[in-house]
Amino acid sequence: MPLKPLYVSICCLAKKPRRVDITQEVAAVAAIKSDTIKALTAAALSLPGMLAKAEAAQVSTQAFADFQYGHYQESDDRISVDIYQGIIVLPVSKSIELQSNWVVDTFSGATPVLTMPDSAAESTTGASGINGVDSSKNVNADEQSVQVMTGASTRETRYGVDLGFSYFLDNLTLHASGSRSEEPDYLSHGYHLGMDWEFNQKFNTISLGFGQNFDQIEPTTRSLSEEKTDHHFQLGFSQITSKKSLLRLSANYTLSKGYLSNPYKKVFIQGLAVGSDLQNGGFNKVFYENRPDKRNQWSVSLGYIQYFSALDSSLHLDYRFFTDSWDIVSHTLEAVYHQPLAKGWMLIPRLRYYTQTDAHFHQNYYSEARADNHYSSDFRLAEFGSLGGGLKLTKEWQRVSSLTESIKLEAGFEYTAHAANLKLGHHRSSSVTDFEYVLFTAAIKIQF
Repeated sequence: MPLKPLYVSICCLAKKPRRVDITQEVAAVAAIKSDTIKALTAAALSLPGMLAKAEAAQVSTQAFADFQYGHYQESDDRISVDIYQGIIVLPVSKSIELQSNWVVDTFSGATPVLTMPDSAAESTTGASGINGVDSSKNVNADEQSVQVMTGASTRETRYGVDLGFSYFLDNLTLHASGSRSEEPDYLSHGYHLGMDWEFNQKFNTISLGFGQNFDQIEPTTRSLSEEKTDHHFQLGFSQITSKKSLLRLSANYTLSKGYLSNPYKKVFIQGLAVGSDLQNGGFNKVFYENRPDKRNQWSVSLGYIQYFSALDSSLHLDYRFFTDSWDIVSHTLEAVYHQPLAKGWMLIPRLRYYTQTDAHFHQNYYSEARADNHYSSDFRLAEFGSLGGGLKLTKEWQRVSSLTESIKLEAGFEYTAHAANLKLGHHRSSSVTDFEYVLFTAAIKIQF
């Protein structure tokens, strides 16, 4: 089963602190600006997706490497994921820096493959995930739903690598990278081009980015070979607003075309006309899902960082608005606090809330056919909310040996509840989106 359609793609940026020739406190804020991106996204490394990218506003004078491990576990013996990730940055001249990133993630366990009316399910046990459908049952639109799971023996590994470089001029930095991600049923190639321009004595930065991904989907359980293409556009702006604060604003647009369905997800449809081009899912009234072949996605993010000199700490607040052509609207609120302790220790608590509406074609099951022939019961397209929190502890040692400038160890834990009744505003009562997950992370970061 391909990981890419199942999990949100998160890009982890490992930036080096930029040097700003102003007061010490403003310099500290500028360092927070770049280091924060690592802090805010390191815990997300266990969610499979885009590879981490190592970027810097100024070329590193020394090489450094990050090695991270994450374990993601859903409740009720659902999916678990083990992720191993590495980032290496190597300066080769005063203006050129090379980056190499890799990731290996393995997932196992059961995942929802079909949601159907409980009254029509003859059985939802066994390795196949479903043993029968009562085709004589005439279901209504508001019946209780039951989720059918895949067999718990599901296990796959994904390998990914990303190679890139940055070229530094006085106030301009150029980035370029290429990536490859491969698993038994999913192959993806991509590239990204970016630019950072600093001005106003480096108090302001404008960032531009463009990238494409070219994917091939060939599921292992059915005869299918499809392609998908993503086009990504990014625009960002940041400003040091005072000696102790920083403001960030970014906008993203993604255009996806091609096969956008999950090749393993199925739907229950009552009254589908004979001769429909939907492939039968093995039982009467059960078919493989069919999503639109085009998706426009827009998002706007606003971030604010406040530095507290009395505690040598910082508070990071982020808000993200997302919408797409499938009528999904989401809001994300996140707060992260960085509190240095004595002797190189740091404590980082985190809170996050997420809410989204459902796609216009999404239903738990279909009591009648749709005119547009678009169907999906994937809970990731349903309306739901999530509320989570976590804690990370880090310890850094300076000048450990003649070969290393510093070594930092990190360990973190997060818990998140995912449920329909956590959605902001009105929601339809449904338990198919309800589960919890935990996330454990560990990392070692070495600067040479």
